[in-house]
Amino acid sequence: MKVCPQCGRSYGASKETCPADGHVLEGVRDPLIGKTVAGRYRLISRLGSGGMSNVYLARHVLIDRLVAVKTLRRDLSRDPIQRDRFIREARAVNRINHENIVEITDFGETDEGLVYLVMEYVPGEPLLEAMAHTPFVPQRALHIAEQIGAALGRAHQMGVVHRDLKPENVLLVPTRDQDDEVKILDFGIAKIMDAPSLTGSQQIFGTPGYIAPEYIQSTAIDGRADLYSLGVILYEMVTGALPFDYEYPGDLLVKHVTERPVPPTERLGSVEPAMERLILQCLAKDPSDRFRDAYHFLEELQATRERLGGNESWGGLNESQSTEYDLDAGRMTVPAPPPAEVEEEIAAAASEPETEPDGFDAIPMAPAPTLPEVERAVSGEPRRELGPLGIHRWRRRFEALVGATESMRASAGELPRGISDRLELARLTLANLEDGLQGVQGAHAAIEDLEEEARDYRTTLGRAIDLLAQKLSKTRGAFEEMVRARETLRTRHDAMRRKLKEGTVGEGESDAVLWELATVEETLQKQASECDAVESQLQDLSAELERRNEAMEGRVAAEVAAVAESMQRLEALSEAVRQPLEEVEGWVREVWAGGAAP
Repeated sequence: MKVCPQCGRSYGASKETCPADGHVLEGVRDPLIGKTVAGRYRLISRLGSGGMSNVYLARHVLIDRLVAVKTLRRDLSRDPIQRDRFIREARAVNRINHENIVEITDFGETDEGLVYLVMEYVPGEPLLEAMAHTPFVPQRALHIAEQIGAALGRAHQMGVVHRDLKPENVLLVPTRDQDDEVKILDFGIAKIMDAPSLTGSQQIFGTPGYIAPEYIQSTAIDGRADLYSLGVILYEMVTGALPFDYEYPGDLLVKHVTERPVPPTERLGSVEPAMERLILQCLAKDPSDRFRDAYHFLEELQATRERLGGNESWGGLNESQSTEYDLDAGRMTVPAPPPAEVEEEIAAAASEPETEPDGFDAIPMAPAPTLPEVERAVSGEPRRELGPLGIHRWRRRFEALVGATESMRASAGELPRGISDRLELARLTLANLEDGLQGVQGAHAAIEDLEEEARDYRTTLGRAIDLLAQKLSKTRGAFEEMVRARETLRTRHDAMRRKLKEGTVGEGESDAVLWELATVEETLQKQASECDAVESQLQDLSAELERRNEAMEGRVAAEVAAVAESMQRLEALSEAVRQPLEEVEGWVREVWAGGAAP
């Protein structure tokens, strides 16, 4: 963030001068950088900012793992509606648990009122940046859209609509096995369809370029709104442009409702008709004219891919078969290592002090060269960090002071009694601190085991839900076709009855249509029963998933509470070891200053 020294207005990092008065903007250090959130997540650098929140690269100090921490703006955290919406993102994503959606591992509120959630750190490229090189070859665009569709299928089946799907919220993660592994993020305004609304009916969410017409018209919202947004993204991937020409963002809102999209073939003549049909069906104004659900979209996407030809036809990606049916693929592959600039930030953060100083300086270097190990050990001050690294620094500091005092004892005799007592107190306190850390690490390992158990059953049940939802989608499709056939037969039968009265057809022809209509009615009843049976199975699976989630959340919450209590004890011990070490350090400094160096 940058601020104008003249007017005080703040701007993003890309701005150089203040638009209001022309003064050169000055950089402002984020006060949260260097802080440790909830005693576990040390913030290293800011990855991005939005209207409601900031996202930071952080390190879990207990297990030395990189994570991303999203924090709600402090002014919004005082609003209970905004706080609930923010926490809703965590609950929504945990409810979905799909490999193409960024996982949220923790969320809560600190004693200082900072509302946060913790996500897996994914060093990917936003689709928005990749689209600077659009248009994509068709198979690449379909490969990306397929993974987005698979994630939306699971989300919608679990009752969650994203509501702000756009290229900025889609990450492309390179892996060893395939290019463009998709990760969807930012369910910050996700709608849980069975939850009470947190917004007024006239409030519009979404991004103008990708928003579905029903948002603007304030009509009922379901998963087909996300399919509209996906259609816009797919359109942009294959043409390099949005479906509507516009001068101002407000024009887009109107055109989503009133104008037909520019056909992709008018943007780019090489777009195949099959691809155009897939895109335009997503972009239908009336949700009932779109695909009935994400699984139907995936089915048609696969058919479109087959019509376009194999991967080799397009210089293909050598991708695996359709993600839609690859339900045994397991969890995502290990992400690529962080880019060089992230590694530099991590190294810089490891050497910089906390934002708030600890209140004492490093022990001065001894004037004599007889204690080089002391010089090395105390060259930097310990930070207020309770992980293995922070406690290791206390241990190094203690050993450095013991080495210094032992050298003084050898040259000047016994140490003052108070100094010996304080060193002994520091030794005992430090031992308790290290034992406490082992206990916290053990408790956190138990949390990790619980979370892994949760991932396993969520993955298993999620795959089963996907299979049943695909079956239900196809059954509903067959049912809808049969309903249309019934309406056609009824129309024919009515016409036959009129002709029968007129004497232009015989009873046999009319009876044949009536017999065909009866057969269709019987088929419809069977299909309706099959839909009901599959829906019942889906409801049972979803209920089982909710039951397990609630039970697991209770178990994890108990472990987290125990860890939080243990961390408070560690903080108290950390402060307890600080005072005796400061007193010993002060005495060492005083002796050295008086020229009584070892």
